[in-house]
Amino acid sequence: MRELLTIGAFARAARLSPKALRLYDELGLLLPAAVDGDSGYRFYDPEQLERARLIAWLRRLGMPLTRIRHVCDLPAETAAEEIAGYWEQFLAETAARGRL
Repeated sequence: MRELLTIGAFARAARLSPKALRLYDELGLLLPAAVDGDSGYRFYDPEQLERARLIAWLRRLGMPLTRIRHVCDLPAETAAEEIAGYWEQFLAETAARGRL
């Protein structure tokens, strides 16, 4: 079995806070690989880092969590198109605000 990371180690590797990881767990966006039945402590598989980093990157772009969940569930090519569409929309809205 692969060595699991504690929430703290995983948070550092993913550049997310433990608080964000708990929120993403509650929303079903990034579930821990295992949860200790006695303490409730969360553990993550290193293979989850790619998804965690994607989530962090999309949050930095300002994408809402509901849309991130949708993007993460798409095949890679479709997800890339969705992200590009979000970014185009963001730029258009920013330009419109700039004209105001």
